[in-house]
Amino acid sequence: MIDIELPKLNNNDTSYVLVEWLAEDGTEVTAEQPLVVIETSKAQEEIESPGEGVLHSLVKPGQDCRPGQVIAHVFATSEERAAFLRSSEAAAEKAGREEPAGSGLLITKDARPLVDEHGLTEDMLRAVGRKVIRRADVEALLARTGPADATGGQELPQWQRAVGTVVTESMRTIPAAAAYVRVDVDEALALGREVSERGGATVGLPELLVKAVARRHAGQPLFFARLLDDGSVRIPPTADVGVTMDLGKGLFVPVVRDPGALGTDQLGELLMDYRVKALRGSFRASELADANIMVALHNTDGVVLATPIVFPGQTCVVSLGGTEERLVLDEDGRPVARRHVHIGLVYDHRVVNGRDAMTFLLALKADLESPAVLDTAAG
Repeated sequence: MIDIELPKLNNNDTSYVLVEWLAEDGTEVTAEQPLVVIETSKAQEEIESPGEGVLHSLVKPGQDCRPGQVIAHVFATSEERAAFLRSSEAAAEKAGREEPAGSGLLITKDARPLVDEHGLTEDMLRAVGRKVIRRADVEALLARTGPADATGGQELPQWQRAVGTVVTESMRTIPAAAAYVRVDVDEALALGREVSERGGATVGLPELLVKAVARRHAGQPLFFARLLDDGSVRIPPTADVGVTMDLGKGLFVPVVRDPGALGTDQLGELLMDYRVKALRGSFRASELADANIMVALHNTDGVVLATPIVFPGQTCVVSLGGTEERLVLDEDGRPVARRHVHIGLVYDHRVVNGRDAMTFLLALKADLESPAVLDTAAG
């Protein structure tokens, strides 16, 4: 018998939802065959069979499940599965179970009084992720969620609770500092239009800022480092830049792998594809994992400054504010309109000091104000 254990799909969630089985219970499956769709707070992911045999599922569609939980078995033969079913039925009978009509859940006699006392529904009990509900399972569920809410309060969606977990951890563990620069962007905006017309992909300030951030990796690798428990840091070989996207379906941070290896038009195509996925909520978990720095987009008109959190496991986040217009004097002393943005850097002060932060920001400013260095072809 092979156990199908649910892997940890991201660092934000302590539970997932089993969406659907792609193979029927009791049928033969092959190694690496997609078996089940799991939904995290950010993405859906298919889990493949680790071997061949006969599938026996343990968690129903719509139920919560947790990392490390065994959600199915793959038996060598149908006879082996049948023997397992007989053994499971005998164990449930010995536990003195009760079965609510039509629910598919088995509640032990010890657990039933606690279920009734707190008015727990079948949907609530499914969050346990087990077919046989024992008293210890109910106690753990109550400790995690509290008794049924009789006040009519609105429960936050899973993705927002995941955001809250990350924010809380960041604020608790990372002593952050922040700095900002004002950047003239007329030339960068003109370059974005030129690249867009040339290649067809939309390129604007977010794409150019991602390129500028990636260019800092070689000279200032600490900004991309991960602080380890022993006080040392791990330097990644490339800049993998997470970019925040919130189009009303939740906050996503898809990752651009090594933007320096992408042409500017390729980067535009990739971020457009990510925006479509953010709108549909169709990211794969792998597209949201393992960023080592983040670019937080707050570039709505009228937004001047933003101070995002540093994502746990990272050292820095760069923010982009909205585009503003101001009057300046040209070389002849005449007033002319110029467009600018504020770029912020929030950094873990255990790893980066203020002087280096200023150097990093001024390098971003220089690249965006003389953006020809950011117009690269495909590598």
